[in-house]
Amino acid sequence: MTRALFVAVAVVAACTPKASEDVKPDVTLASVAASAASSSAPAERGKVVVQAAAADGDAISIIRTARLQAKAQGRVLVVYVSATWCEPCKRLKAEIEAGSLDDRLGKTTLLAFDADKDVERLGAAGYSFKFVPYVALPGPDGQPADSQQATGKGSNAWKELLGKLDAWQAQAPK
Repeated sequence: MTRALFVAVAVVAACTPKASEDVKPDVTLASVAASAASSSAPAERGKVVVQAAAADGDAISIIRTARLQAKAQGRVLVVYVSATWCEPCKRLKAEIEAGSLDDRLGKTTLLAFDADKDVERLGAAGYSFKFVPYVALPGPDGQPADSQQATGKGSNAWKELLGKLDAWQAQAPK
């Protein structure tokens, strides 16, 4: 069985997943968030919440369940895909951890998936991307209703996602 892993392309900081056997993922945004957020815990008001996606199970079921939980908490769920080797992903993670995006995206819950591990099950659910970081707004059926991926150069390429995140948060239940 071949395990698909990805490497960063040095000239493009918005990271392009590429198959490789040499890259071994380490700690991801999803794994860091696993201890901080559980699907049954109430979401913190006014803070961006990162919820790790379950390591097993089909993506549609996981996303639909998380979407309903977020909606019940007055939040909007966004599917978020990152990779440990991706510089824009690292910068976005640092901004979230520092609380820098809380005022702007305080009603957003990011359901975090790992590009190194989850690309196949996300693809089967209709979530396809060429670059990470990638965000998608799931519809009621669990499939993406809208999406955005960072494609620019530099570690600040993650900022390309902010317009979509702002618009999606505006749809959060009151």
